[in-house]
Amino acid sequence: MNTKKQLTKGNKMKKAIMMISLISVIGLNLNTAANALVLVNGYFKSNGTYVGSHYRTNPDGVCYNNFSGC
Repeated sequence: MNTKKQLTKGNKMKKAIMMISLISVIGLNLNTAANALVLVNGYFKSNGTYVGSHYRTNPDGVCYNNFSGC
């Protein structure tokens, strides 16, 4: 009977580790998605025009995941 309790405890531990791993992977994935936007500070162009601060997508060379598309 003691062996059966140990197996059950081991299975619970495995399930807990798997759930923690899954939550960690999902959290890392969401973190990279959150970093896809970059704040561009306002600046003055050479002709004196002020460009206000705005967000742009992180430059990665893929046009399908940008605001403007292809």
